[in-house]
Amino acid sequence: MKGLNYDWSKGTKYGRKVMGHSVDKFKQVIGFMVMSAGLTAAINAEINLELNQASTGKIPIAVKATQHKKESNVPEIVKIVSKDLRYSEKIKVLTAKKELSKAEFVVNITERAKDKAKHQPVFCMEMSYPFQKNSKKEEGTFCLEASESQLRQVSHQFADKVHRHITGKGNVFTHRIGYVKESDNGKSKRYQIISSDFDRYGEQVLLESNAPIMSLSFSPNGKQLAYVSFEEGVSRIYIQEVSSGRRRVVAKFQGVNSAPSWSPDGKKMAMALSFSGVTKLYIMDIQESTLTKVTSGKSIDTEPYWVKDGSKIVFSSDRTGSPQIHEYNFKTKRISQLTHHGQYNVAPQMTSDGRFLIYLTRIDKKLQIVAQDLKTDVVRYLGNGNFDDTPRISPTDGLILYTTAGKGVRSMLAIVSIDGVVKVPMEANGVSLKYPSWSPVSHRVH
Repeated sequence: MKGLNYDWSKGTKYGRKVMGHSVDKFKQVIGFMVMSAGLTAAINAEINLELNQASTGKIPIAVKATQHKKESNVPEIVKIVSKDLRYSEKIKVLTAKKELSKAEFVVNITERAKDKAKHQPVFCMEMSYPFQKNSKKEEGTFCLEASESQLRQVSHQFADKVHRHITGKGNVFTHRIGYVKESDNGKSKRYQIISSDFDRYGEQVLLESNAPIMSLSFSPNGKQLAYVSFEEGVSRIYIQEVSSGRRRVVAKFQGVNSAPSWSPDGKKMAMALSFSGVTKLYIMDIQESTLTKVTSGKSIDTEPYWVKDGSKIVFSSDRTGSPQIHEYNFKTKRISQLTHHGQYNVAPQMTSDGRFLIYLTRIDKKLQIVAQDLKTDVVRYLGNGNFDDTPRISPTDGLILYTTAGKGVRSMLAIVSIDGVVKVPMEANGVSLKYPSWSPVSHRVH
């Protein structure tokens, strides 16, 4: 099925096979699914880390395994912790032996012997700095009891602990993500909603369907997931419980039902609906299933994103003549335009402090992620500009998860830091990965 997309610049509908944002956005306007030709061929599932800028100013650290038996899992934990910390734009992990003496912090990971009261291994981490002859301990030992199946969770928690201690702020290491995995056997397509660790390990299937799925959005408590499904031939918004799989339809109005975005308290949801004849923004009280219209007029308003303090919604609209990012203030009831660079800016997200606006801009007929500093109005170009799509700001603000093109004909996930220093492609063999969403809640071993 060829996708019908809405061309904002011409105000016409036209047939074109595209990936990413045209699916998520244009279909919100006219209610048809774009069936992508995909975006990468056979690709490696191993995640490779790329630093596209010099690591000047990063704090050098070393991660070491000590006091472990030959069969211990400590070396694997060290490997995962080191890899996690390379996602940070503030930390440089030293690996070469000749560089280890330059480390400002040393992370030591050990495994304690089991005692009668412990049925599982206990892994411990402590930090020190090697500027004195006797390496001074920086903070107390942090230990976790865990089974072998929990090694990655332990590693992510250790990495988060290190990051918090050094930078004063946590990172995404203990957060999970959701995304759509699309497979094609040549005769039909299969869609799965996947939940995994932030680095795509530990995948769990939350839903399988023969119909397209898009616009994933985790609830603030991480227990529910909203999404758009076309399993009945038209777009409908569902809410699904992550643990049980139970789900229900919350929006099945005539026309387009799309772009769900949770309020910070999880009691309401912003969405784009077209039952009035043109796509507009509405707020639904989830418990009462009542609707309140937010925008009016003849413009197309879509892709709402509820800012963290709950005071505003940022959204895409052509109300000023071309697609731009606007904000709606709940207190003043006023709409203001936020973007003025370029003629095509869509898919907004905003950092929790309201400082940076993240969105897609069109350059040479392709979409690229940008970060606009709303204080200075400086725009920084991120991503790889190769059909970037669906940017999603992390719960810790520093990283953006998004969809982009791979080396062939399939789409893949990628992560980029707001300052552009860290870029991480996350490819997968023979499938397309789309429509990512961050879980706001940390998943930890207690």
